[in-house]
Amino acid sequence: MNWFLIVVVIVVTILVAIANLYVLINFQHPEDRNQAWFPKIIVISGLTIASGAILLLPLDVANRASCDASVSLSACETTLPMDEIWYSIYIITLVYVAILIPFTTFWYESDFDATLSQKLYNSLFWVVMSAIFVSLVLFLCWYYTGYADFSITSVKSGMMLLSQFDTLQGVHSCIRANPYPDGSNTYSPTDFSGGTSSPSLSGDACDSGSSEAITKSWTLDVSFPAYVAALTSFVGWFLFAPYAGIGMAANPIDAVTRFIQRPRKTIGKSEYDRSAQQIAIKTLEIHEKVKAVRNEERSNGRSRKIRSELKNLSMELEDIEDEERELQKLYPRGENRATSWTFTVWGYWWSLFYGILAFILSITWILHVGLYILAKNPVHPFLNSMFEALDSVFNLFGTAMFAIYCFYLISCVVKGNEKLGLKFLFVFNAYRMKLGATTMTGLLFNTGLIMLCSMAVAQFCSRAFASYAKDTSAIKMLSVNADHLQNIGVMFRKDVFPAIFVAFSCASMVFYFVFKGYFGWFTKQTLGRLNKAELKRRGQRIQAAMGRLKIRRKDGERSIPGTSGSA
Repeated sequence: MNWFLIVVVIVVTILVAIANLYVLINFQHPEDRNQAWFPKIIVISGLTIASGAILLLPLDVANRASCDASVSLSACETTLPMDEIWYSIYIITLVYVAILIPFTTFWYESDFDATLSQKLYNSLFWVVMSAIFVSLVLFLCWYYTGYADFSITSVKSGMMLLSQFDTLQGVHSCIRANPYPDGSNTYSPTDFSGGTSSPSLSGDACDSGSSEAITKSWTLDVSFPAYVAALTSFVGWFLFAPYAGIGMAANPIDAVTRFIQRPRKTIGKSEYDRSAQQIAIKTLEIHEKVKAVRNEERSNGRSRKIRSELKNLSMELEDIEDEERELQKLYPRGENRATSWTFTVWGYWWSLFYGILAFILSITWILHVGLYILAKNPVHPFLNSMFEALDSVFNLFGTAMFAIYCFYLISCVVKGNEKLGLKFLFVFNAYRMKLGATTMTGLLFNTGLIMLCSMAVAQFCSRAFASYAKDTSAIKMLSVNADHLQNIGVMFRKDVFPAIFVAFSCASMVFYFVFKGYFGWFTKQTLGRLNKAELKRRGQRIQAAMGRLKIRRKDGERSIPGTSGSA
């Protein structure tokens, strides 16, 4: 047993769990602090399992390298049982996505006044129904389509005696195979007594590239765990391709933009109060608009126009929340104000460093997919060669870089979800990840999303780095078996999903650089040239809103947060 790899696995698992705890603390909504412990355990463990599914790839490579290349894995006594570990990860992921996460979500969303038995009954009812449905779908799909088709080219050749070798030098025809007359599958040595003109020399049946070679199709049963792994990857690709494609562009651009637009210094209390008052006025205006839309909804019903207006108002409210958080950074309070501002400045510089690194990773990923996967014949191994070169320096350098490239795809998925939500499904825009404002339901949903996408990431990386990860369990299970499955295998063989991924990446880069960059700048310049009459009308509207605010305060109807020094 390779104890070094076991220690590495334990240490990395602990570090990943700590990192996921940090993610939970930073993304959770303030209302969920110091409560909802069971959902938080599910989120941390689910994210750790998703990370483990990706880290299994470099572990698989390191595990294969622990034995000499001439020794088969089955005969090597220092390797880990990677086949069993891979199957376990996929089964556990399916249990989380189909059972544990839905159960926890229903439990968390139950009425606050419901008893323990009522919460348990309601949660179990829906989870059991979904588990039965998923189990039936998986079993029926596996029973009817759980087969892999392999095409095999059959070549045949006769045999010759060594004493006849000199006579047949320079002859390029195949040796005719002479089966025994008894009809058995054995062949007798070919008679070359007639020399090179013997009729025993004929055709190209021994050449797999000739038209005389026979191609046969073999159909083999696929084990249920292997089929679950392939089907889970197939489903995960529909989420991974758009989210990771958008994240490829959004990750570097957002990080660098955040640094460019960083504040250069803190503000004083008077400026803070003035900004907080403006935020309060905007909040009041949105509240009045929401009331008007709700009144119209009660009168005329929920039309498409009303849904669009409510959606726009919700986005405006999110922008105000972001503005309020940025304002808090500009005016640090408390005894450690200098320390707080120092950490804020370091955060912006880290954003620049991450943006540059993300830009390099995104460009090299897209180039690698184009050169190695989408090309009919791979043009260049590209990243595979880089990993092998790093391994030649130190055995774990290439493995570590391999893990970084795989892990970056998950960060792109998170960024894509932050940007897109569920808008690409044309259903609704919900459960977007947002720093300091993601509800526990949203965290549970995104944990399931990331776990599904991690399966697609594992399959994608095994395909993209097939040269570097050759002879591993991942290649056998995620590439060979998946590529030859009936029905869905054609999507993997034709590289349909990587093409969609690259299309989303390129389209997102064009969108961010051209539309968000140039046209966004053009819009700001246009707004900066508003005439004085428009500015005067805006000032009158603000004064009117301030008047309404003062009247409401005077009458004791409401107090608006942020007008007395905090926003």
